[in-house]
Amino acid sequence: MFADLWAGGLIGFREALEATLLVVIFLLIARRLERPELMRGVWKGVAFGLVLSLLTALLFETIIGGFEQNEAWFEGVLMVLSAVVIGVVVLHLIRHWTKQEIEHRIEEMLASGADPGRGAMLIALFSVWREGSETVVFMSAGTETAWALVGLLVGIAAAVTIGWLILERGVRVDIKRLFSVTTVLLIFVGAGLAAHGVHELQEEDAGLIPVFVDEVWSVNPDWDGTGTAPLLHEKGAIGGLFAAAFGWNGNPTLLEVLTWFAYASTLGWLYLREDEAHSPGEEDAPTA
Repeated sequence: MFADLWAGGLIGFREALEATLLVVIFLLIARRLERPELMRGVWKGVAFGLVLSLLTALLFETIIGGFEQNEAWFEGVLMVLSAVVIGVVVLHLIRHWTKQEIEHRIEEMLASGADPGRGAMLIALFSVWREGSETVVFMSAGTETAWALVGLLVGIAAAVTIGWLILERGVRVDIKRLFSVTTVLLIFVGAGLAAHGVHELQEEDAGLIPVFVDEVWSVNPDWDGTGTAPLLHEKGAIGGLFAAAFGWNGNPTLLEVLTWFAYASTLGWLYLREDEAHSPGEEDAPTA
């Protein structure tokens, strides 16, 4: 339960936070410039983005339903794909627009004679849709339990609440630190998905990747699969939380371990190297 809540909550919060902050910046700029058409365009974009995200979720669920007979290899491919998407997200965060860059782009829209409301709508639409689509992929690859969905909704609500506090109450939030912490956690989630995907593709039902060393270590407490799992078991309360947060596996194969370390170390190095580059948290959150 705790593992699913954590995984769903982190994904929901991290994905919703980026889109929320972008929308908030747009709305604050529109309010400052007294351009109601910009505000209407942003809200239209948010609405369309949410609708497209729901349609993406329905389409994805339909596709997944068609692969039930090949569950092992499909889940493996999906997890590896999700890990790649997370990697792209992390690299995207490093080079994200700053508040000044967004303002400059809006000024260019106004000066060019183009419809600024439509431009704001399209940017908001694709921002919300992108984050929504990524959330669909992550949740499908990770877990779809009821607790994970509860965590997802709680995470989204938390991100939207932060946006509302910034927009309506002028609250200043240390966005740089918030994004740094959640991005590091996201790297761990991606490493876990990549390693778990390799594990699924090594399963007998899939057999797409050979198993060179079956178990590098085995520390899972004995459990027959009935009742509540032991606390330190990877499906238990504590072990499950580590599995969700860091991709922990109590009895990994050699390729799982190598995959986890290769993914985490590579993205971690890239993120630290570009820590001074542009990111959504380069400045404090804007105030009205």
